[in-house]
Amino acid sequence: MATPLPAFVSRRRPDWDALKELLARQRVGTLRLEELRTLDVLYRRAASDLAHAQTFYAGTDVHRFLNQLCGQAYAAIYQPPRERLAATLAFFRRDFPRTLRANGAFVAASTGLFLLGILLGAAVVWLEPRGAELLVPEHLRDFIARREMWTDGILTVSPPNAVASGIATNNLTVTIVTFASGLLLGLGTVFALLNNGVHLGSVAALCVHEGMGPKLFDFIAAHGPVELSIIVIAGGAGLMVGQALIDPGELPRSQALEQRGREAVKLVLGCAPFLALIAVVEGFVSPGDFFASWAKGLLGLTLGALFWLYLLRAGRGEAASPGDS
Repeated sequence: MATPLPAFVSRRRPDWDALKELLARQRVGTLRLEELRTLDVLYRRAASDLAHAQTFYAGTDVHRFLNQLCGQAYAAIYQPPRERLAATLAFFRRDFPRTLRANGAFVAASTGLFLLGILLGAAVVWLEPRGAELLVPEHLRDFIARREMWTDGILTVSPPNAVASGIATNNLTVTIVTFASGLLLGLGTVFALLNNGVHLGSVAALCVHEGMGPKLFDFIAAHGPVELSIIVIAGGAGLMVGQALIDPGELPRSQALEQRGREAVKLVLGCAPFLALIAVVEGFVSPGDFFASWAKGLLGLTLGALFWLYLLRAGRGEAASPGDS
């Protein structure tokens, strides 16, 4: 004999409500990994309830409600995986630039710290050239003393593809360290930005002081704008992590770190292909005198402008897909 409908609904409604809540959170992308098992269990119970309702309460509102609920749960659990290429293209077309724009304050703060380091390094060496002994590595000082660029013979030692590969590895290391050191309450990222800035500023000031400014510009002109942009973006990602640890707001610190960390990782992953591209430029174009200085400068300005035009404009006015998080 069937249970009276009101008693059936009263007994089973808590599970239905819990399933509805999990489905709503899944749609907005806030469902935690450990809750997926609960979602599956509740779906199976609802499917059993649907079979029961179809047998004893066919045509009722409860029957129709369960049919709709189970359909939504099935679509959420067994939806076909998104095409990887399509998902990757959507990430770079929309998610990466939107994430950067949404966290522009952190990237701006990172840029300020990096520029501060450059100014400090340049000021120390320019006002007191002997300060270069503390800030500029000895092997670079030796090259500069001989009026030679340390990059002049790089292509005679290794082919351009090997140079590009080594540069890409080094740039990736700098990017990851700048980002990951944000876990030290953001202080690691602050130090990395200031340290890299001081190094660049002191080397540049020493080159200018010794009459090698044009040679330094010749080397960094083609790859510098994009490469330095990526460093400050990674710094912004590290500051996001540090801010979540220092000031999680109303969220538990672990949850704030999870949310901020997810956004920060998007920034670092989004920079990866641009790191590879600029490593090719640095390996094939920047060294030597095969390309004229003006051509290198024009290429660097063009790449930098296109990079930031993409970051500031891509994805505007385009609706996000339901599964994006």
